[in-house]
Amino acid sequence: MLGDVHGMCMSAGTFFQTVGGQYSQALGMHEIALVCVLALEGHDSLDVAKSYTCIGVVYDSQGKYEEALELYTKSLDIKTRIYGDDNHPDVAKTRENMAIIYKDQGHYDQALEIYKSVLETKIRVCGHEHLDVAKSYNNIGNVYDRQGKYEEALEMHMKSLDIMTRIYGGDNHLDVATSYNNIAIIYRKQGKYEEALEVYTKSLDIKTRIYGGDHPDVAESYNNIGRVYDSQGQYERALEYYQKGLEIDIKVSGQDHPDVAGSYQNLAVVYRSQGNHVQTKEMATKAYHIFLKKLGPDHPQTQGLKPFVDE
Repeated sequence: MLGDVHGMCMSAGTFFQTVGGQYSQALGMHEIALVCVLALEGHDSLDVAKSYTCIGVVYDSQGKYEEALELYTKSLDIKTRIYGDDNHPDVAKTRENMAIIYKDQGHYDQALEIYKSVLETKIRVCGHEHLDVAKSYNNIGNVYDRQGKYEEALEMHMKSLDIMTRIYGGDNHLDVATSYNNIAIIYRKQGKYEEALEVYTKSLDIKTRIYGGDHPDVAESYNNIGRVYDSQGQYERALEYYQKGLEIDIKVSGQDHPDVAGSYQNLAVVYRSQGNHVQTKEMATKAYHIFLKKLGPDHPQTQGLKPFVDE
């Protein structure tokens, strides 16, 4: 997928612990790994830098941004000493991790400064026609989106898409589907619903060609299209697409997955818009109990739904 990446630092088990909200277990495993590599290799080791990054990812997932930033900074210091300059891909990746934090904190100017600096480095090292350059345009576009600068965001995502289609020789690649998705998000926020539907549909077509019908990314596209219909007030069409997304999520992930909860939440929003209070509460309650089980009572997703359950 295009866009912000933290780098590969987790085993499969640790990854699922983190996304499942079991942060303490993931953190404990990474801290043990850090102690081991420090003992074996000393402080100036790429493995130590990798451990700092992994712990930072967990802190980021918890919303502990200052702690994450401190760990990413330690990782960056090691990598710059080892590689000697800012032109190495590992250095750029760590700087991008720091930009993710700034973006999540709402420090958009700081995030943009890093992303643009990394983009200049990538162009200097790789040239303009490179996948990593397209990813940087995408990252910058995401920050402009957060700032509400939709024309600037659209320009960046269009540049990313242009590079992608030339590199891949057309639109039969998931990175292209991601670019279409990002462009459609901007159109939706601009109120250009027909354009958004057209581009979301292109993204969906690519995903179904590559994955077939039953895949979480396909479900995501159905949900995105449903969101546009919801914004247009076409509630029956919105329900139709949200139901398609829900069916796939249940089939692929089981009844108790956060993606399933997200689909129930989408349905609750539409039912509320229709004034259907019974269905609103039913869907919100289903979503709430999944988030409660998987993410815990203090997670923002759980807390956001609690008022509907308490009615």
